[in-house]
Amino acid sequence: MGLSNKEIQLNRNCQLYKYLLEAQLKEVPEYIEECAEGYDADFLVDCVQKLAQEIESLDDQTFSRILENENSLESKNLLEWWNMYKLYIPIKDSL
Repeated sequence: MGLSNKEIQLNRNCQLYKYLLEAQLKEVPEYIEECAEGYDADFLVDCVQKLAQEIESLDDQTFSRILENENSLESKNLLEWWNMYKLYIPIKDSL
């Protein structure tokens, strides 16, 4: 049986987190590697908070270099993820 929509999104979040860490020449934790590289539900993890915190910690120059690189599909995907995440935060905080 295939993965659920949630499991696919968890995998995609790990791929984006891995991309962000690698773009900063940071070590990618093994559990993120496993989540990003495979579609085995046993290795999927929720890294949304860590991904958001990592983006928030970027200085302006690094943010621009990594998230606003028009020549990189991963960069575009990460920026789209970040924009959607920021839209979600006010809704979550108001509940």
